[in-house]
Amino acid sequence: MLYKQKTGWKNMSVVKVGLLGLGTVGGGVVKTIRSQQEKLSARLGKRIEIVKALVRDSRKQRAVQVEPSLLTTRFADVMESDVDIVVEVMGGVEPTYDYVRSLIEKGCHVVTANKELLAKRGAELVELANRHGVHLAYEASVAGGIPILGVLRQFLRTNDITKVCGILNGTTNFILSQMEEAQLPYDDVLKRAQELGYAEADPSSDVEGWDALYKLYILAQLVFGESLPLSAIERQGIVEVSQSHIRLAKELGYRIKLLAQAHQGNGGLHLSVRPTLVPLEHPLARIQDAYNAVQVEGSLVGDLLFTGKGAGELPTASAVVEDLAYLLTQPFAPHPAWRERPEAVPSSRLSSGLDFCCLAGTAAGVTPEQVLLFLERAGVSVRRMTVQYDSGSVLRVGLLAAGLQEEHVGLLERDFGLETRLYPVLEAADDQDADGGSAGP
Repeated sequence: MLYKQKTGWKNMSVVKVGLLGLGTVGGGVVKTIRSQQEKLSARLGKRIEIVKALVRDSRKQRAVQVEPSLLTTRFADVMESDVDIVVEVMGGVEPTYDYVRSLIEKGCHVVTANKELLAKRGAELVELANRHGVHLAYEASVAGGIPILGVLRQFLRTNDITKVCGILNGTTNFILSQMEEAQLPYDDVLKRAQELGYAEADPSSDVEGWDALYKLYILAQLVFGESLPLSAIERQGIVEVSQSHIRLAKELGYRIKLLAQAHQGNGGLHLSVRPTLVPLEHPLARIQDAYNAVQVEGSLVGDLLFTGKGAGELPTASAVVEDLAYLLTQPFAPHPAWRERPEAVPSSRLSSGLDFCCLAGTAAGVTPEQVLLFLERAGVSVRRMTVQYDSGSVLRVGLLAAGLQEEHVGLLERDFGLETRLYPVLEAADDQDADGGSAGP
């Protein structure tokens, strides 16, 4: 193995690949290598051969057929199979970290799609890969089939990137899109996403924002050379987003998206994952279903938007195989060290700019005019408002307001009996709303 590292791949006619995991993505990797073998062989001058696949149950029926002799439930068998590259798609942190560490220490190149592993142990693995002179490739860990990490590496040669904003989770984007288009409740759409293979049996990583959080952490490391600790990044999932919130937002000219945002300014590094109102005319508002999108702001190139499929076996598998092919054509170069900023920038769950406030209640005698008067006297500037009355005399109010504080939310809930939900509004919408529109039903 070490001999192969020093001499490169030129004298090899076959590259031996091991798989850790043969689930949805692992199966997609096998399918992609098989279907693209001729093209890969012509491009690389060598064949890619899968020689071993680590699985939990070797007798399980799988969507992709492989020779039984390739399957093993023992990691030691992978270590002993003289693999040149290992593709890790088993997910999780333990025992995955121990496996990847052992492979790197042996001198084996690693391609991984495991965003949780990278977000939690990536700094250690990058340092270890540099020490042993091996590739650690992770393009597939962020944004499915969008080659965003490779593109950003190119831009960073001449551009300073000050902001990254995007839809990094295809599952939640599909759910929010279908809640709006099909007018179905969250639970029904989640079940449909699971039936289509967009959501796992346990969807918590997606719908609670963890998946997008891990991806944002990786993007920040690449773009800014550092990230905040995971515990310091503001995170909110989509579980509490209701159809009424989506309808109210649309009446005001917005769409709710789970946005991951990272920007660096005078106040330091800011990272967040939150359901956010995006103007309907904004490019990110047009990204529907299981698609991902990443918008970057560069010092020379300006704003750029990258889009692509973000959920499903083949988009991620495509990125894995592209990583594999890339490292077979490139000499090793040390990875920039990953760092975490020790101090977190304090943040409130309320933004300092414009917020979308959803109010709902059945309290007798409570009117939109009373709510407006209360907010006006509290110093809150209401830019626009829409009102709906549902069956059962449920009053629903959607407000675009500036200056909302925690105390105002508490008073609305206590004195008016109104359930309150707050969402930030994408910065680009501030100027538009400040110039026009008036408060009123």
